[in-house]
Amino acid sequence: MSPQRFSEQLQGEIPYSLMHVPVSDMREGLRIHQSFLVKQKAQRSTRSGDPYLEVLLADRTGTIPARAWADATKRFASEFEEGEFVFVEGRTETYRGSLQMIIETIRRLPAHEKDAGSLPGFDPSLLVAASAHDIDEMWEELLGLARTIEPQPLRELTVGLLETHAKDFRRFPAAVSNHHAYLGGLLEHTLEVAQATADLLSRPLGSRLHRGLTLAGAILHDIGKLVELENPIAPTYGFSGQLIGHLLLGRDMVREAAAKLQWPDPRLPELLEHMIVSHHGELEYAAAMVPKTPEAIVVYYLDNISAKINTVCGHIDTDPTDGDFTDWERTLSRRFFKGNLNNA
Repeated sequence: MSPQRFSEQLQGEIPYSLMHVPVSDMREGLRIHQSFLVKQKAQRSTRSGDPYLEVLLADRTGTIPARAWADATKRFASEFEEGEFVFVEGRTETYRGSLQMIIETIRRLPAHEKDAGSLPGFDPSLLVAASAHDIDEMWEELLGLARTIEPQPLRELTVGLLETHAKDFRRFPAAVSNHHAYLGGLLEHTLEVAQATADLLSRPLGSRLHRGLTLAGAILHDIGKLVELENPIAPTYGFSGQLIGHLLLGRDMVREAAAKLQWPDPRLPELLEHMIVSHHGELEYAAAMVPKTPEAIVVYYLDNISAKINTVCGHIDTDPTDGDFTDWERTLSRRFFKGNLNNA
């Protein structure tokens, strides 16, 4: 769902402040009176035993960690939950080199409306990050690639799983954080991997690969995230996600669908399962098996490329520092060049 459509869906249901300072534009010393999406919420204690809240607040431009100290925690801890829109009053400050917010008041928006009256102009698209690409166009392109898969049972399995889970596949993020962690992110990431796979298969380097198997693996490698994750607006790991994970959940989805079809070679669905359980590449990165086929190798690397490029570009786009290099990026443990090449 595009941010515009999401906005249309919720427009008028929740109040909103007249002024919104994007998270990406926030600096130290700001007074904050506006709405956010709560991505994470945890109640903790200081060394002296006083309670405080750790909250991750978000809009579509990024996230900012926030804290509510003892008095505010006692008053507002029960006033909101993860995945809800809230109205926040507070201030920004720098702590250990990073920007954070100190919360003075925080309530879910319906509660704030009762206390202070409706706030006009609420626009959820300001608060919920979403893919910049058209969802319908991406979906049709992904389905188009799936419909070229041979043999027929492999095509039926791939198209069937996409169509069965179309609503969630078009809406879910690809991750809780780091890469494609926004509405439509799973579709965007999957299409990137599938497009790169199709391009490779059309070249001499891909001539030794089983085209249908490679493309099916590229399209279905993250299908288990539809079970692993809950609440696409503020994604968290569900019960099965915590205990089993999307590689094995996706394997099970493929296995169940494959059992209903007749296969020219009974090893084909197991080769597809192998691509799903091995697409993290290494056991230390939670792969259930290292890739043992050329097709699995391709999906592993192209999946990794899509994720890494999205992480790096997102970090560059939201980096607040001056100069040619970004601030430290924690996931990849480095700074990135973001300057422009002269006359290039």
